[in-house]
Amino acid sequence: MEGQRWLPLEANPEVTNQFLKQLGLHPNWQFVDVYGMDPELLSMVPRPVCAVLLLFPITEKYEVFRTEEEEKIKSQGQDVTSSVYFMKQTISNACGTIGLIHAIANNKDKMHFESGSTLKKFLEESVSMSPEERARYLENYDAIRVTHETSAHEGQTESSSPSSSQPHSSHCRAKASSLCHHASLPWVKRNHVGPAKATSPSLRLRRWRPFLRLPSMGLHSVAPSIDEKVDLHFIALVHVDGHLYELDGRKPFPINHGETSDETLLEDAIEVCKKFMERDPDELRFNAIALSAA
Repeated sequence: MEGQRWLPLEANPEVTNQFLKQLGLHPNWQFVDVYGMDPELLSMVPRPVCAVLLLFPITEKYEVFRTEEEEKIKSQGQDVTSSVYFMKQTISNACGTIGLIHAIANNKDKMHFESGSTLKKFLEESVSMSPEERARYLENYDAIRVTHETSAHEGQTESSSPSSSQPHSSHCRAKASSLCHHASLPWVKRNHVGPAKATSPSLRLRRWRPFLRLPSMGLHSVAPSIDEKVDLHFIALVHVDGHLYELDGRKPFPINHGETSDETLLEDAIEVCKKFMERDPDELRFNAIALSAA
């Protein structure tokens, strides 16, 4: 993508919730971690859930699938309700912000906005625009850009301890490390033996953290390079008019993944997430957060 480039936005609930608060969203809904795909781990997520954000690696396998998927839908068609709010991505590293906009815009009736909310104003002003027009409107919407940059700066941390040997990383299409059992490193797929089914592997996720956030380590904020190449991408999964939609600004249209409901959205969205993971079985860099009632 040519044109504007924003700082990558960190993929964790603290950053996303603070970002939305600064945009004037009342915290009656909050993003929370999804620690894994097993029923017992999904049961830890507060209900109801109205959206899921998935962070995943853009790989050669995925790009082949994306092209094939687009050609198939263009050939066979799909049903997409006009109620879906969808926008294209024309700003590099803005996928996190666009994912948040998709999550909130398609649940606007559930949200409470503060007086003078920047996000509410953007949504009201862009409601009748096309996906391409919304993308161009965001390019020139300084209030959201400035808030994004503030959150991107605040989300990046590093240790000032001279003994720290961990590299600095950033993400929105975030950069993450390979498989590691250290608590501060990425969300990963891993085999887990549960007490009930000793021979049944399951998928567990760990949230990526650039560094351990311990007071004794003297953390301070640092900004990643705006030109840093990142290879992860955010999408939103939302429920609109009885169907589960994947909203990805890199794609030409929403993807209808079939029927869902307010009660089953999390489980249905996780099934879609599993397909992303199954397409890249050697990849470890997957991350999910859910927008839950606070």
